[in-house]
Amino acid sequence: MVILVGVVCSWAATATLADVGVTDACQDDVKELEEEIDDNKNDYTAESRRKARSQLMAAKTNRLNPVKCRENILDARKELREGKRNK
Repeated sequence: MVILVGVVCSWAATATLADVGVTDACQDDVKELEEEIDDNKNDYTAESRRKARSQLMAAKTNRLNPVKCRENILDARKELREGKRNK
């Protein structure tokens, strides 16, 4: 019985740590995309930058939900693609 409890606890701890790693990766992507927007703001319309930043803010608030965070990042990238200025 003690061994079973120990196995369950170690599995739960591993799963939690894995989620933290995924969430941290998502938050790293948020920072990278924010830097991309700042560094290349003339490449995108003001509206697309605003919508992308809104999605990135949502991704930051979804830091404990890696799936939703990733969806927000994908939506932010989509907004930037749609608002890309022709050069």
